[in-house]
Amino acid sequence: IAESKFKFGQLVVGTDDGNIHVTKDSGENWTKISNSLPQNLWVSRVRFSNFNKERIYITLNGYRNDIFTTYAYVSEDLGTTWKLLTENFNQNAVNVILEDSENENILYLGTDNGLFISMDKGTTWEDFSNGMPNVAVHDMVIQTKAKELVVGTHGRSIYKIALSNVQELTDVVLKKSLHLYDIENR
Repeated sequence: IAESKFKFGQLVVGTDDGNIHVTKDSGENWTKISNSLPQNLWVSRVRFSNFNKERIYITLNGYRNDIFTTYAYVSEDLGTTWKLLTENFNQNAVNVILEDSENENILYLGTDNGLFISMDKGTTWEDFSNGMPNVAVHDMVIQTKAKELVVGTHGRSIYKIALSNVQELTDVVLKKSLHLYDIENR
């Protein structure tokens, strides 16, 4: 279950049998939004965007049925239509997706094979588990004040990753041939 930071009472809920529902009125009325998605999979995560009030991210996990495809989707219209974010990326069952707190182009994806990052809203993905064992990532949260990603794994500890430099990688910076980061005055 997740609540939009833009509208009180706007909730999205996912179930272990693949159903996803959204409400705009604190649960008075619910609309099923998962009919066009793969069916009978565990909804491992639902999240609203930090930047767009109608954007929802979801991940589906089929390992209970020996389906190990990486299913991560985004909707820009509260679930009316969905876009697969992992069309050219298959790293095993997915457990969690997280949109960056400062740069809406950056997404983090936790799978049964580690942690991955996309700098382009899910078009391409790269391994982001440097220093972590090849282990299932089950949860993530960004500590906004410290600018750190905290990653919870399946029985192999908790990891934190500094994000300040990553969050600065905007489209403008990525197009430059050279970029200098500010140096902290200590």
